[in-house]
Amino acid sequence: MYGTVSQLYHRLKTEFQGEEKITLIIWRKEDVMKVLHDEHLTEETAAEIVCDISTWDRDAQHEAGVGAETVRFIASAVRHAAARGNRPVTVSASDLEILAEAAGRLLETGGDDDPRAIEEALSRAWEAINP
Repeated sequence: MYGTVSQLYHRLKTEFQGEEKITLIIWRKEDVMKVLHDEHLTEETAAEIVCDISTWDRDAQHEAGVGAETVRFIASAVRHAAARGNRPVTVSASDLEILAEAAGRLLETGGDDDPRAIEEALSRAWEAINP
């Protein structure tokens, strides 16, 4: 489960009986930062890790657990994804010009031009971003 305290309270109240015994393990961004203190995470990354924990289905959480090693694994995946999204790539100035002009024309006219040059420039840009 992932959400605010109020949201989780309501979900717990509806999914479980009042006298039913359960174990509830809570991960907050502060907990993630404390466990991974040697990795110097930002609050934003720690919050993303907490959110990612919620994407695991309950069976996976029961089988693998959500402890320090799991949090380290998720942190590694978050860092890898961030590095791929923010890495520098090289796209030719002519391709950037084609794409910028196409975007401008699209805004002004709806883009009735022959799309081949745009598609080729997009293809080269895609290859630069996804080698």
